Amino acid sequence: MTSADAASIGFAIFNHVPTLPIEIPDGGFTITAKTSEGRRVTFYFGPYLTGGPPRFIDIQYHDATITVPDAGGSPTPVFDMLTIAEGGRHPYDSRKVDVSQKPSIVVLLLDNPADTA
Repeated sequence: MTSADAASIGFAIFNHVPTLPIEIPDGGFTITAKTSEGRRVTFYFGPYLTGGPPRFIDIQYHDATITVPDAGGSPTPVFDMLTIAEGGRHPYDSRKVDVSQKPSIVVLLLDNPADTA
């Protein structure tokens, strides 16, 4: 649907492109996506309490060619990412760090930053 249609039913929009609104249920839930080139990414919506509402999102890109050992010692792909802050600054840019410092999972906390300041 259009981004305007998504906004009209209560969803946030980002850029004005076709939008797929999804209601995320309580408890753990994963969305998996694949591009036309076969690049795969997953978004895990995780609760802090079993069966509770999602409070964080684990994001993982699965088709990077470089891997590092995960916490259990298995190979996990690493990828590049950057963050964008006030004024367009990039406080973190993984393209500038050693492979061992590149992310394999990005965790987006669904908290209000004002509550943790």
